[in-house]
Amino acid sequence: MPGDPKTLTRQACRQNTFGEPTDRKAPSGGYHRRVPLVVVGASHHQLGSEDLATLELHGPHIAASLTRSRRSSTAATPVIAGHVLLATCNRFELYLDSASFHGGVEAALAAVRAALPDRLDVVDAMQVHAGESVVEHLFSVACGLDSMVVGEAQIAGQVRAALAAAQESATPALRRLFQDALTTAKAVATDTELGASGRSLASVGLDLVEQRHGRMQGRRALVVGTGDFAGVVVAELARRGAGHVEVYSRTGRAEAFAASHPDVDAVPAGGLAAALARADVLVLCSRPGAEPLDAPTVARARAGATEVLPVLDLSTSGELTPAACALVHVDVLTLDEIGAHAPDEHATALVAAQETVERGVAAYLHVEEGRTAAPAVTAMRSYVSQIIARETELAIRRHPPETAEAIARSLRRVSGALLHTPSVRAAELARTGGLDDYVEAMHTLFGIVVEER
Repeated sequence: MPGDPKTLTRQACRQNTFGEPTDRKAPSGGYHRRVPLVVVGASHHQLGSEDLATLELHGPHIAASLTRSRRSSTAATPVIAGHVLLATCNRFELYLDSASFHGGVEAALAAVRAALPDRLDVVDAMQVHAGESVVEHLFSVACGLDSMVVGEAQIAGQVRAALAAAQESATPALRRLFQDALTTAKAVATDTELGASGRSLASVGLDLVEQRHGRMQGRRALVVGTGDFAGVVVAELARRGAGHVEVYSRTGRAEAFAASHPDVDAVPAGGLAAALARADVLVLCSRPGAEPLDAPTVARARAGATEVLPVLDLSTSGELTPAACALVHVDVLTLDEIGAHAPDEHATALVAAQETVERGVAAYLHVEEGRTAAPAVTAMRSYVSQIIARETELAIRRHPPETAEAIARSLRRVSGALLHTPSVRAAELARTGGLDDYVEAMHTLFGIVVEER
């Protein structure tokens, strides 16, 4: 994996740690360099699962606020041209295609502050990545290298879902970034042992349950929730030989879920208490905002039970009330506990995955450098082509056809050789942030105008 990405706290952002490029125009008046992509957010490294759940719950409102701001902007270039929201149990991140570095960051933070006016501590915990660091970060995230459980397989699907949900708000630049990150994630999954390990929060959590309460073989499990993560849980329970798996949904989706998952029975509406009573293990994986199970409900359901009920709470918001967690006949494992006990991955597998990410990042940057430099290179080549055309026309008027053709070939050959180095240099400067100077020099020396992209 590339070195630790640069991060900015809000204070550092105000201090201009990255040195924001100035939005200046070349003397041509047409060319304007884009500020790099930006990501604003927080992960399990900065916030606990409850705070991340709060952000995830308000995520749609925050994303909608950015969309409204963009649509209502009267500026020729909106501060934020597009965005993609990646919200999971491990992270809340806003990927921005912004016309201004600081403007984009402040707009994103303002949207979060508006959604959480009483939680400025959460806003203060957010960090910023800019430039190549955005690429390195997303590629690492998509490949599971920044997850609570390193190498988890579910994050790639969550990244894909985030991109799909942002079809109206994602710019072409953001789509290319996410699609290339997913391509690299697929390479990690298929070509490295890290991907083959099949680690997930569910697998690590059930490992801990089995360590404390014995093997899952033949035991009855109750799963509350019917989202994508519930499918991962059910598959993991089946792999461990669970004897009977039931699923309950507060939104009435249990029957549809059970129909698409063999050997899973749906708990009918009003049947939660009975299902709790007969369960040997309870797995909670509802979406944020679900009504938690309270102590009286759990106590009544387990009144006749003689053994402790292991509860694997994979919900980001915590699906048991504190009083329910304190009951003596339940043993609750939360996301934070799972993260604290997540095993380190095999060093060789991790290195192989990191190298794959590095190659993916390098390939992406190489293509984007060429894309960024293309207008300047095209303008330079067009300028030279016009000169060649004029000189060829003169040669045709002054010399016999064979001589004129020879002159034209010589001119094309020489121009190709002369343009090679400036073209390569343009790509290099596009990566290092010096393309504005290149464009200014073209205008100063030759009067070449580079059209705004």
